[in-house]
Amino acid sequence: MGVTTLELDTAVTCDGIVVVAHDRRLNPDITRGPDGRWIEAPAPAVHDLSFRELERYDVGRINPASAYAARFPAQRGRDGVRMPTLASVFELARSAGGVRFNIETKISPLAPRETPSPRVFVDSLLKLVRDAGVDDRVSIQSFDWRTLLIVQHTDPRIATSYLTADEYVREGRDSPWTAGFQLREHGSLPRMVRAAAGAADAAWSPDYRGLIRPMVSEALSLGLKVLPWTVNDAQDMERMLDWGVSGFITDYPDRAREVLRKREIPLPAPTPVMER
Repeated sequence: MGVTTLELDTAVTCDGIVVVAHDRRLNPDITRGPDGRWIEAPAPAVHDLSFRELERYDVGRINPASAYAARFPAQRGRDGVRMPTLASVFELARSAGGVRFNIETKISPLAPRETPSPRVFVDSLLKLVRDAGVDDRVSIQSFDWRTLLIVQHTDPRIATSYLTADEYVREGRDSPWTAGFQLREHGSLPRMVRAAAGAADAAWSPDYRGLIRPMVSEALSLGLKVLPWTVNDAQDMERMLDWGVSGFITDYPDRAREVLRKREIPLPAPTPVMER
């Protein structure tokens, strides 16, 4: 605790630009086309577009008719917002001092045509990290563990975080997401993550909804950090802290700060609002 970390999902355009994007394809719930209308599925993959083409789309609001909007009723929209490059976020955060970056590679072994290969994705990402001089402030996370193994082999100084969810890793069924490591061979998710990470500095980032206290204890005993996602309710945050997690991912850092403040856990200085 005590460190402000931006969680950034990333995709790569066809001309090799790394952008901050939650989905491999443009999301109709948050994307309007050049005509101002909400786009419809099937939307193009980010990797099928050049960055110049991508800039034609506005991603500053949620479609009010969508279920997504009902989940985030307090979110304030803005017109004329373009999908940012990761380089621009690094530049914007320079004034924020010690902010760290937890960067997710949005890639799937089940949709190889929607993204660059794992090697090309990682090479593009690590070059950008080195060029920005933020090597010591970055960790890379992914559900697709192939990218994490490449990061560990290419630059062992950069920490990795192994994302898991029941839909990707389920007992009794081999998973294409875990780079050949299978749950049946290791007996538990923490042991499987430790095997994949080897001696590398790594974290296990599970869906908090399927997490139980003994799993947290096991992971910590194996030398893994435990960073559950996406913990938005204050009571769930309290429970995760009671279990001894190393931190957690949330959509509501203001709620997290209040929970930590009440526990008298040291907090980083508030990060100023950053405007492009």
